[in-house]
Amino acid sequence: MGMEKREPSKNGISKSPGARWKRWLRLLYLRILRLRGKPEEVAWGMAIGVAIGLTPTIPLHLVLGVFLAFLLGKSKLAAAVGSQVANPIFLPFIYLLDYRVGQGITGVSRSSLGSADFSVSSVLNMGWEIYYPLLVGGIVVGSLSVIPTYFLTKKIVLLYRERRRRRLEKVDFSSKTT
Repeated sequence: MGMEKREPSKNGISKSPGARWKRWLRLLYLRILRLRGKPEEVAWGMAIGVAIGLTPTIPLHLVLGVFLAFLLGKSKLAAAVGSQVANPIFLPFIYLLDYRVGQGITGVSRSSLGSADFSVSSVLNMGWEIYYPLLVGGIVVGSLSVIPTYFLTKKIVLLYRERRRRRLEKVDFSSKTT
């Protein structure tokens, strides 16, 4: 009963979650490729956005990424696209990685989080005990993502533009058909 095939919607787009995510990732990829600007600026913007997207600053990912790209003179649109790496599907995995890395750096142990005292001050303190390693780990993981994201994005943008240039060279714009 729960194994039926899903019918495509009226516009022909599949309604299955896997197909929607695949489509979303493809659109994100195409957005990156079609951004204007020097490949280096697009790549740095993307790297900035991804780095910010890997930190636990969730309501501010987009704003922080665009602001930092603006300050550094890099592609603000690429930073906005890159910050979308943090989405509801990937966030639990990103935050777990951030927390584990931060836990290793800060030395905050899980045993200190298991207190039975639920007073306001204890709960607020527990929040900091969770957020601090999460933030430290997010900064480290985000920083480590900058270089690979930069080079990967730059390579993809350059390849796309070269292929596009070759395709356009093959088209004869001088012949007029009426």
